[in-house]
Amino acid sequence: MAHINPRSFSVLRNLTTLLLDFNFIQQTLNGKEFEGLGQIQEIHLSNNHWKIQLSSASFINVPNLRVLTLGKSLNSTTLNLDPSPFQPLSNLTYLDLSNNNIANIRESMLKGLGNLKVLKLQHNNLARLWKDANPGGPVLYLKGAEMLTTLWMDNNGLDEIPQEALRGLTNLRELSLSNNLLDSLKDSVFDDLKSLQILRLQKNMITAVKPEVFRTPMRKLSLLVMDKNPFDCTDNTPFYALYLLSSTTVLMLMVTALLVRFHGWRIQFYWNVLVSRTLGFSDASVEEGREFEFDAYIIHAERDTRWVEREMVPLENENCKFYLEDRDAVAGVSVLQSIMENMKRSRKIVFVVTESLLRDPWCRQFKAQQALHQVIEASRDSVVLVFLQDVHDYKLSRTLYLRRGMLRPCCILDWPEDKERVPAFRQKLLIALGMTNRFRD
Repeated sequence: MAHINPRSFSVLRNLTTLLLDFNFIQQTLNGKEFEGLGQIQEIHLSNNHWKIQLSSASFINVPNLRVLTLGKSLNSTTLNLDPSPFQPLSNLTYLDLSNNNIANIRESMLKGLGNLKVLKLQHNNLARLWKDANPGGPVLYLKGAEMLTTLWMDNNGLDEIPQEALRGLTNLRELSLSNNLLDSLKDSVFDDLKSLQILRLQKNMITAVKPEVFRTPMRKLSLLVMDKNPFDCTDNTPFYALYLLSSTTVLMLMVTALLVRFHGWRIQFYWNVLVSRTLGFSDASVEEGREFEFDAYIIHAERDTRWVEREMVPLENENCKFYLEDRDAVAGVSVLQSIMENMKRSRKIVFVVTESLLRDPWCRQFKAQQALHQVIEASRDSVVLVFLQDVHDYKLSRTLYLRRGMLRPCCILDWPEDKERVPAFRQKLLIALGMTNRFRD
């Protein structure tokens, strides 16, 4: 979904929870989208690819809202508004603004949110707003949220906390400031946190902390996390050695992660080549192979025939033979009998999964059930799924009675969009066709 029309949900007047996560919504919310939802208490709009713009009237029609999630959804400039988009939400208790690269917030952003308990601001870019050198001074955007009990501000690049930034948060129980650049803490910065029980400061640049800093929090604090800070002890040599070791490790992990992310398929491809040349494609026993006339029974929709002929048929050779209904069916034998007999003669049953296949009545009403019957009756781990399209697991289960979790990972293949990866796909398919059919303990 890319757009919410005005009053789209107005017929659902008793709706209390609206889930719109993982969409591609790209618009400015002017408030009319939620007209008629007088009973709504939760709206979830996370993971919408940073395309949503807010206006001052975005939530004016949902005053009873208690939970609002906007993580990884907002355009980074969308909160620099006066009045704030959240001002009508006086009953809001949970607000998630994480992962939005937010860099500009007005001091009045939380004005009117007297019942807000949980605020998630991690993975943004808020460092400038709390700097003393910021034009106009630090922006104290936590004003108006005195009832906060949980505040997450990890990964924001913070290198200082203003003296007044946390003033009035006497009910705060959990504060997370990990993965920032804090190198020193002012003496009275935590003085108002009289209810604090959990404080996370790991992975910062703190070298030393004065006793006065934790004077107030220590009264009720039950968990203090400060590992992975470069604490300055009397002997600096171990620190530098640890720093070099940790830096090298991090760099190696980053390089490894980048290699896996962008060239992982190449590594897997060459590894499979090495293994296959050493051990062969198949792990099935010779006796198991003799039981079958065909290596695979190919099930596909009629409109995918050209793909099968272009990509599957060329893989056949003296050691690999497929059964294709259009090509190998014997004249005079009933369709039902042919399907049943030839599935039994095939080591594997390959589904070429597309939306067309899921709509095919033969596949839904007979072929899928017969394949599943073969698996259960013969205790065979014999199904291979080749996805030409991204199909949700729910549809797969409802139509073919199969789920990805039922199969081994090597028996689930996705057709690559990049032509360069086609040889790797074909090799994975041959490996999947060569795997043993017997269930392993």
